[in-house]
Amino acid sequence: MAGLKSTLIGLSTGLALLGACGAGSSTEPSSSATGSVGALVERATAEELLADYQEALAKAQETQGPGRPALWSLSDEDTKIYIFGTVHLLRPEVEWRFPAFDAALDEADTVVVEVDMFSPEGEQAYMSEFLPRGMYEGGRTLRGALNADDEAVIEAAMKKASVPLDAFNTFEPWMVGVNIGAMQIVAQGYDPNSGVEKVVLGEAEASGKKFAFLEDISDQADAFDLMSEASQVEFLYNTLMTLDSAGENLDHMVAEWADGDVEGLGLLVADAEATGAAKELYERVLVTRNKNWIPVIEGYLDEPGTFFIAAGSAHFAGPDSVILMLEEKGYTVERIN
Repeated sequence: MAGLKSTLIGLSTGLALLGACGAGSSTEPSSSATGSVGALVERATAEELLADYQEALAKAQETQGPGRPALWSLSDEDTKIYIFGTVHLLRPEVEWRFPAFDAALDEADTVVVEVDMFSPEGEQAYMSEFLPRGMYEGGRTLRGALNADDEAVIEAAMKKASVPLDAFNTFEPWMVGVNIGAMQIVAQGYDPNSGVEKVVLGEAEASGKKFAFLEDISDQADAFDLMSEASQVEFLYNTLMTLDSAGENLDHMVAEWADGDVEGLGLLVADAEATGAAKELYERVLVTRNKNWIPVIEGYLDEPGTFFIAAGSAHFAGPDSVILMLEEKGYTVERIN
């Protein structure tokens, strides 16, 4: 569970994070306009969350990869598509490139990433279509969304992280979790400028390649904002409870990714059974978006040329991965490294 949240923080941070309008638009509200979320919920302690993560980590470390990140391809008579799972933020010293990756990127006519966050238009869309979705309207506040127990624990955890709750009181729980998690990961040595997409896009732009995107920024906002408020609060709570170990947890996931151990990575970040009460988060942030990407990828096969897809590695691992969804539709997806 902690591992999944660390990865989602990485996703959201790549946006402003990867991390990201009328806000407060949850489709399954669990509170009134002025009240707090439901009855008091018994939450897992930090120790229990860490124990769950350590159990998943032990299973993940029982498997091995070839020693380099996973790269796949599928093709038809006039189109080739490479698929590369990324990490949105990395420690600058991590070495991950390998000859097959360089050759595939060089061959591509078009580079595809999750969302446009780099052009002026993309930055404007982020400001107008993502950020406002994470803010309350109509006088609602974060404190008003929390029950007494959660408010006390969350406020103490935020204070420990030197972030007063009142500084985020106008933000919805998911946006608070995304931003505080990103801040902590960066503070622990992870750098968005070292992330795979940043590197890929820089080289693609320099060589004059075309760009395409798997989704709009509003789709990424939907993944978080359309969660029930109860699930948003749980996401915030669990993120804060695992904050101290966020960098170390991400180190483990990066190690699995860099080794190309797709099975092990899936156990940490993309297994519905491992997410427990975070099922809605898993469904919205991974499964729904994976399903939405399939027709987009199929559309590329209707165009001649070579495409290089670089998107978060959690989308290509686990039982609900894009790779398995493509194979279930009859496509042959080849692991080429």
